[in-house]
Amino acid sequence: MECVNLGEVLVKEAVVLDHDPFKDKDEMFDFLAGKLNSAGVVTDKEAYKKALYEREEMGPTYMGNFIGLPHGKCDEVIKPGIAFCRCKEPFTYQSCGEEGKVKYVFMLAIAGTQSGDEYMRVLATLAGLLAHEEFLAVLETCTSYEDLLDKINEFNK
Repeated sequence: MECVNLGEVLVKEAVVLDHDPFKDKDEMFDFLAGKLNSAGVVTDKEAYKKALYEREEMGPTYMGNFIGLPHGKCDEVIKPGIAFCRCKEPFTYQSCGEEGKVKYVFMLAIAGTQSGDEYMRVLATLAGLLAHEEFLAVLETCTSYEDLLDKINEFNK
């Protein structure tokens, strides 16, 4: 499966570093969906949040290693995008009967028109990066959107 250039879908306005821990997943969904909405990736924040919750019912998006990977696909997503949030401290993330501490969240917005293949390539590329301990260290130390993008591109070669 061919890798995707995540730099093309990582949304600058939706990269948030050193956020206070969220009280729960709902608060995080609302915050990051709002960022994607403000950035023009999503036209209707509530419809997108509904898609996130529908996806949560199909299986956990808690990935271990302090990572949450929620994603939603709906027609209100007008272009594919990824939001990233690094929290100062981990918060409890519950997902489809699983629970874990999450500090890093990659939230994917998938356009309703996007094929399943494209969507799976983005997920596979991201999951491949997240499998590397070295990349996880980068998430902890990146200082800006540009820094994160540089590191992603470095690993994505």
